[in-house]
Amino acid sequence: MITIHLPSPVTVQKYHCEVLYEGPPGDEAAMGIKSCDSKGPLMMYTSKMVPTSDKGRFYAFGQVFSGVVYTGLMVCIMGPNSREKEDLYLKPIQRTILMMGCYVEPIEDVSCGNIMGLVGVDQFLVKTDTITTFEHSHNTWVIKFSVSPVVRVIVEAKNPASLPKLVEGLKQLAKSDPMVQCTSEESREHIIMGVWGIALGDLPQGRGGPCLHPHQEKSDPVVSYQKTVSE
Repeated sequence: MITIHLPSPVTVQKYHCEVLYEGPPGDEAAMGIKSCDSKGPLMMYTSKMVPTSDKGRFYAFGQVFSGVVYTGLMVCIMGPNSREKEDLYLKPIQRTILMMGCYVEPIEDVSCGNIMGLVGVDQFLVKTDTITTFEHSHNTWVIKFSVSPVVRVIVEAKNPASLPKLVEGLKQLAKSDPMVQCTSEESREHIIMGVWGIALGDLPQGRGGPCLHPHQEKSDPVVSYQKTVSE
């Protein structure tokens, strides 16, 4: 069914470029995306951070829209604030991998139109980022979810000495789950916002690192009820 009804990247990127790329439709990156050109500049969107067996490390999982990515390639990593010269890094790709379910295999290179994982760039990624070799590239559009993180949970460390572990765990949790937002208030409260998984107490300890452990506690979940009227 997928083969019959789902168009290939070569077909779909011609008319999806405007919802994939923020930049002008005529620049080199946009043209590479439209034609799914393996000889064009690298344009890759990382959509998810997948925890590895190494504690606190992640695979950057995403799709290549243009160009080819391979081990050792020097790339520009563009986060959501890259326009202000923040979240902007120039780093080499340590390793490219093929991710098939729970199996991970090293692969020499990956051309446009394919999904894959990157090793060694997770510490520079916020959550979803653009990876490119085009000097004047703009960001790819961020995925918009149909649901909002309306459940709030306050977490705190029972012992102030364990606060750094809590903060690091929250950072890892936010990376590993696109639907989770972690913020710190002026009152020094650490808030996790998400969907119903948090309301059910499903705060992962293996996926995003030890977010909660016996020396940390969380409040009862609070749901923000909102009503919107639009034309």
